[in-house]
Amino acid sequence: MEGVAFGLDMNRRRVRFSIALLIIFHGLSLWGDTSLETFIAEQGFEYRFDPFRDLGILKKGYTSVVFSLDVPFFIVDYTLGFKSRPMFRNADGSITVPGETAEVLQHIFNKSAEDADNFSIAAIVIDPGHGGKDPGTIGTHYDNGAKLSLKEKDLVLSVSQMLFDKLSQRYPQKQIKMTRSTDVYLELEERTEIANSIHLEKMEAMIFVSVHANASLNSRASGFEVWYLPPDYRRDLIKPDSLDADKKDLAPILNTVLEEEFTVESIILAQRILNGMDTALKGKSDNRGLKEESWFVVRNAMMPSVLIEIGFVTNKEEAQLLARQDYLIRLTDGIYNGLTDYIDTFDTTKGFTN
Repeated sequence: MEGVAFGLDMNRRRVRFSIALLIIFHGLSLWGDTSLETFIAEQGFEYRFDPFRDLGILKKGYTSVVFSLDVPFFIVDYTLGFKSRPMFRNADGSITVPGETAEVLQHIFNKSAEDADNFSIAAIVIDPGHGGKDPGTIGTHYDNGAKLSLKEKDLVLSVSQMLFDKLSQRYPQKQIKMTRSTDVYLELEERTEIANSIHLEKMEAMIFVSVHANASLNSRASGFEVWYLPPDYRRDLIKPDSLDADKKDLAPILNTVLEEEFTVESIILAQRILNGMDTALKGKSDNRGLKEESWFVVRNAMMPSVLIEIGFVTNKEEAQLLARQDYLIRLTDGIYNGLTDYIDTFDTTKGFTN
């Protein structure tokens, strides 16, 4: 019996293969043909099946295998494929896993469990909103004849630069990148392209954090909040055109599974940052909570991503706080503490799975 693996031409965040990998198994299988139900129970897999497409997914820890009934290839972690005898449906509706295929699957999941020791956040992208000809929101206030004017682009750049410095000092081995480090204008597409083009090795993950300041027609509105992509929003994280013709129908289920994974991570990331800011600011600004919205940079960053609103420049009292360097430092500390809480937990648990 022989199981052969092949590389898929996709630009994923965790696993990138420049050459095809081979997984070769020789000799008599230790497994006999077995029911999928028994195989799942014995191996402790999570399982999902789409009866309309006859597509299924097995998941354990941070490893996923997608299969299609009667099709002799399987996809591992959205990028690596292997060929083996296909699973098939019996007359009574049950599904059988051929012995040699069960052996290959067991090997893959066992090997992935070993590799999990190296799974970590390898890159953090910080995106200061606006810049250059785009000032973002502007708040202008007067107090006893003195004028105070704040531009969003300046505030978020200051916070982002401090955040970059703190993260770079704590994680010298990780890639810490800013979409802009000076007062320059970037198209929204340029920001997400910077993030999406970062190279990751096997078992490496990344996150995207966009920093903004808020404004409202209601001058009493104040506070900080963190946004993430709505769970029901669907992106083409894996584009059908990147798959071979006979694999294109796998794209929907691959995208669904990966989107759900990113959604969970984005919500956890957003909550950790919100908690960090709430603790650091100690009631000096209102905690407006977590929000959902399909902001451009959040929906086009192909990784767990959040958007932070640090406060309202249109609120006079909050603008006075945002104009103070000591307040921006405290605010940055809150974001930093939330980020490091997320990163350290992710690295320790190998992706919130253990």
